[in-house]
Amino acid sequence: MDRLSEQVIGPLELVAVVAMFADRETAETAVEALLAEGFSDDQISLVARGAGTDDSGKFVAGGLMVTVSAKGRERDAERILRDHEARDVTTNRIGATGEVGPKT
Repeated sequence: MDRLSEQVIGPLELVAVVAMFADRETAETAVEALLAEGFSDDQISLVARGAGTDDSGKFVAGGLMVTVSAKGRERDAERILRDHEARDVTTNRIGATGEVGPKT
């Protein structure tokens, strides 16, 4: 009977560059710029956060967050996001244990 071998890969580290945007148009322009610079759709996430309604029931938009999986290209992602009016740009390293390292 043949034995199956397993390949162990490690240590694993992911790098996420996260930025907030004031409006959807600006966030989408930043995503387009990331794509034009060689980042793939699989590396980019655009999420709306914190939307709600005011006391009168009127919709109030929240912030828009773009996250880029950018290991090895952190500086490129940070530059592109800042060049497109991002605010609060942070870079986080996530190790194989799931612990998040310090912001860089």
